[in-house]
Amino acid sequence: MHFVIRADASVQIGAGHIMRCLTLADKLSYLGGSVEFITRRLSGNMDDYIQSKGYKVHSLIHSGLLDLPTSDIDSNSMFDYPQELDASETIQLLSGKDTHWLIVDNYCLDIIWEEKLKNYSKKLMVIDDLANRSHCCDLLLDQNYTRNKNRYDNLLFPETIKLLGPKYALLRDSFGGNGVRKKRKFNTIENVFVFFGGADPNDLTSLSLRSLRHPELKNISVTVVIGNINPNQKKIRKLIAQLPNAKLHVQTEDIAELMANADVALGAGGTSTSERLAMGLPSIVVTVADNQVDSIKDLDHDGYLVWIGSADNVCEEIIQVSLLAVIRSPSLGKTQSLSAQKLVSPNGCELVAKLIVEGLDAETLIIRKANPDDCLLYWHWASDPVVRKNAFNIENISWESHQVWFAKQLDNSDAILFLIESEYGPVGQVRFKNVDSVFMISYSIGRVFRGFGLGRGLLEKAISTLRLSYTGIVFGDVKNTNIASKIIFKQLGFKEIVPSPKKGAHRFELHL
Repeated sequence: MHFVIRADASVQIGAGHIMRCLTLADKLSYLGGSVEFITRRLSGNMDDYIQSKGYKVHSLIHSGLLDLPTSDIDSNSMFDYPQELDASETIQLLSGKDTHWLIVDNYCLDIIWEEKLKNYSKKLMVIDDLANRSHCCDLLLDQNYTRNKNRYDNLLFPETIKLLGPKYALLRDSFGGNGVRKKRKFNTIENVFVFFGGADPNDLTSLSLRSLRHPELKNISVTVVIGNINPNQKKIRKLIAQLPNAKLHVQTEDIAELMANADVALGAGGTSTSERLAMGLPSIVVTVADNQVDSIKDLDHDGYLVWIGSADNVCEEIIQVSLLAVIRSPSLGKTQSLSAQKLVSPNGCELVAKLIVEGLDAETLIIRKANPDDCLLYWHWASDPVVRKNAFNIENISWESHQVWFAKQLDNSDAILFLIESEYGPVGQVRFKNVDSVFMISYSIGRVFRGFGLGRGLLEKAISTLRLSYTGIVFGDVKNTNIASKIIFKQLGFKEIVPSPKKGAHRFELHL
């Protein structure tokens, strides 16, 4: 399988998008996939770092797009980004490639970009955590913790698979080891871990280092991590030289081990939040963008971390007071740590990668009768280009006519509509039309789950359910060009009727 990832890094954006995409890329590669990146060559980009990890990088270098909106990504400025131009450049790089998945992790891109790109890849995945714009994708991943489980409901098509919450956090394997977690002590605070992302454009690292000069903190060891793209390295090095027990790590690969040896963290509310939670590292958090506030506020409310405010209103004194409170009551950190470890799945990245590489186990499929709420989902499935190509009536279906048809089907006792689902969401549908105990079968599988051999399991589940209430004959007409369906019917024991009574088709029959 071939995967293409579209993501950016810069001094303003930070390194988080690229780092979590690299984690996913490593897991996809381990499962046998090939991965390439498409990035824009911004100031502070990580193209060299990506290449050092063994991945090919294609750069978008249009001169008018060398600067992106600042970290205030919730402002209207993000929507001024020329998505059509970005899409055009990306299409040029994708043309001629057999891309199985296009994965995009970029706050400036939405349904406008995605609709232009969806035909250049078999499937499209979006990584997001804003929930502030519409998407046209097969799968959406948002690893953030939030109490609002329905925040994407009006932003996605009904067939889109949603992977939401820390269960699917894109963490490197090093963050999943119970062994390193056990090293932490809770009776005393001896080591503070400071990391505000690879870029830290607000220079919260320097602010934290100045706050650590408090007399009561003089015996605390300080572990500081920054990225290569941090623009304030000289200032940070000078501040570290003033602290007797401080050590700097630049673009380190050992963050998990450094976290394991720490007793409390000072950090931002970005992608590293999941890493700290997975490691059970008690955290004092500063949000550096508006989109981080809701999730961090919920985590604070539910006792998983301590939120002390946003970057524009945090000062040395606030950091000092928060640190001293933890030092004077280390048991608070223990409670936070034990709760956090239960929240984040250490194998979230593996769950995501296996889903998009291997699909589902047909044995896990769930069947139910369709209901009025499924009308829009069925219309989207029926309007899919592959479905229309395989249908005997290839004309497009209007939403108005579909609504009328769907309501009639639900009211017709001779129409049996089964919806097949999984733990991740809708998978496909099987429909039977009953005429005197002769059942005409038709089915379709949602785009995201095609190519995984689920057709047989889908039909087996539906036919087995039909047998519980009916006897008779099931038949299906398959277009001559639909090779996959012909194979599935034969595998299920259907017998081909020769000659076929329907022109341009093969007919298959099965006795219930």
